[in-house]
Amino acid sequence: MRVLAQEKKAILLDKKDWRILQESVKNVRQPLSQIAKECQLSRQSVEYRLQQMEKNQLLIGSRAVVNIRALGYSSYHVFLEVRTPEQEKELIKRAVAAPFVNALLVYSGKFNLEISLMVKSTEEFLAKYHLLVEGLALRDEHILVLQQTLCNEVLPQRYFPLEKEKRREEKILAKKDKRKAYAPDERDLRLLFLLSRDARRTNNDLARELKLSKDAIKYRIRKLEEQKILVQYRPVVNYAALGLTVNTLLVKLNYTAKAAAAFEVLLRSTDTILWATRTFGYYDYIIYVLTKNVEEFHEVINQMKSQFAESIKTYEVLSAFEELKYFFMAEEMGK
Repeated sequence: MRVLAQEKKAILLDKKDWRILQESVKNVRQPLSQIAKECQLSRQSVEYRLQQMEKNQLLIGSRAVVNIRALGYSSYHVFLEVRTPEQEKELIKRAVAAPFVNALLVYSGKFNLEISLMVKSTEEFLAKYHLLVEGLALRDEHILVLQQTLCNEVLPQRYFPLEKEKRREEKILAKKDKRKAYAPDERDLRLLFLLSRDARRTNNDLARELKLSKDAIKYRIRKLEEQKILVQYRPVVNYAALGLTVNTLLVKLNYTAKAAAAFEVLLRSTDTILWATRTFGYYDYIIYVLTKNVEEFHEVINQMKSQFAESIKTYEVLSAFEELKYFFMAEEMGK
């Protein structure tokens, strides 16, 4: 559980801290000695500074990003307005316990909750979603199916002081394997699940839990990376510790191919956008924006409205208050 709005005075990082954080974001599984080499610091210095970031609750874990589409799954995000606080509590309780729910966010705004379900078909989604909300009175709900991720960064460019130089393309861990496709088995799925919960688990630790050799773990991870199933290893950054707040925008366009293409260019170039994806449903886009204050957030909205006055049909603003659950793989996928 973590609060996504600002809680207290932001912690201060120096240039060395930012450089270490930047390297950790690229690949949180890389050895400390490699981070030290890139940052031109000693291993001991890097270890101490990372420990301080954890002590100050800036870094609160790590996750492996898993390409669920490659496993035959889709992600359905549901935005709900629940009628009473008692029923909201009940829905939260169910969603936290549900093994098919991978994300649960609490908002202030029109919608109370955002719930993400990972399923293999529309029929499976309907069955599990109805199980989740059975007997509860909902005032409103919007179901959005994630299509294509447009922006996906741990920290947007504006909040990386050392990123003022020309940015390199994000290094993708996976390289396409031109040989015979590798079909993940049950142990691979369990391995993916364990890394999705803690990307820094060592190969020795994973080998003990999965009852495999260290070399077998190394081989499986390499094959999963090659097939672009394991996409990235990243730290969990507590944005509130940096004095930042997460807000969500749901945007519906008066759709034309030209307007959509231009809007997506804006999303990719806006340096405060944390994550954005194209969706299928009432809204066309989910956009997570990371800002220091309300004024900065409204700058983002006003920029979109001024550039796309004729294209934006409607939008909804949600202020994220609390993240109760957020993983890149649902629990039942790794059983």
